[in-house]
Amino acid sequence: MAEWAGSSNIVASGGGAVHDFATLSPNGFARLHLMSISRANPFTDHPSAAGETYWAHLRTAASFGWEMISGGVACLVHALLPFLFVRTASDCICRLHERMHARRRRLDQATHS
Repeated sequence: MAEWAGSSNIVASGGGAVHDFATLSPNGFARLHLMSISRANPFTDHPSAAGETYWAHLRTAASFGWEMISGGVACLVHALLPFLFVRTASDCICRLHERMHARRRRLDQATHS
């Protein structure tokens, strides 16, 4: 945890409210820098664990996200106009569920082979 320099705190008062603006001490910055160096790359850790490159993961995750958004919009329209998009959202959920499980099966097969 970073050290907070008590002497470098700035207290501003205005309109009856008091705000504390704390700054990190030099030791705190050094510790944060060491933590960031020793940590693995957050952009590639998860994609690698999922058996993908960063760009492949971006493409897959974005396609899941866009499909979820379109299913959500269809669901909202269906809520207002029940005769529209009767099965669109539930079909979207089923497709996404199957895609996710198919990816997990492929990953499991690749790791156990």
